[in-house]
Amino acid sequence: MGKIQIMNSKRLLSSIIITSLYILVLSPLHAGIYKWTDENGQVHYGERPGNTGAEKVTIRTNETTKPRTINKDEEEIDESDKKDTEQQAEEAGKPVEIPPTNKEKRRYCNEAKQDLAAISGRGRMREIDSTGNYSYLTEEQRQQRIATAQKKKRKYCH
Repeated sequence: MGKIQIMNSKRLLSSIIITSLYILVLSPLHAGIYKWTDENGQVHYGERPGNTGAEKVTIRTNETTKPRTINKDEEEIDESDKKDTEQQAEEAGKPVEIPPTNKEKRRYCNEAKQDLAAISGRGRMREIDSTGNYSYLTEEQRQQRIATAQKKKRKYCH
């Protein structure tokens, strides 16, 4: 075999290995979630269908399902600033409203923008109460939330 044939063989072998790794890694990502009801009427969810009557469930993600991250170092710095302001207020003997820091203002502004986008982008909204049941918001409650988010946006976004 010549040098060209050896190089082609190596290239082909490396392509096969890389393709195999991609398939191995990506196949669990395409695994579905299935929902089925057993003979007792109990609803089950799983990665594999429990019986022939199982249906595939699609899971949507959007801005309301993504957790917000909080940097602990920033939080500690902000807390020390607040403590200093609280001590000054106690020494003066008057209750003083503590103004938010610039970082807090940016965070409140971003939250207001995200809330407005989430509320305005949906038709009907629902919440989970303390017992875990869903309740739908009335149009009046929805409009109240929009007004609150707009007020927060006006206050903190410049």
